[in-house]
Amino acid sequence: MLLTILKKRKQSDVFMVKDKKNITSNKEIDEKIKELKLELSKEKGLLASKTKSVNSAKKKNLKKQIARLLTQKNKIKTRVE
Repeated sequence: MLLTILKKRKQSDVFMVKDKKNITSNKEIDEKIKELKLELSKEKGLLASKTKSVNSAKKKNLKKQIARLLTQKNKIKTRVE
């Protein structure tokens, strides 16, 4: 029963690991965004060269993480103003 449930799960659910750390400063957010964008560009390069990626949903998850950080950065910016 448990095996069938695990097989039905999406692959992205298994590999998705979120950072639980609270990032509060714009500088930290900018650094994290820069790291994620670099990783995203590497992933895009792998996909463009038609090399098999270990995690096919990684590009999508990276984009979501970047969007979450940009949203968090904008919230901090609006609080200050």
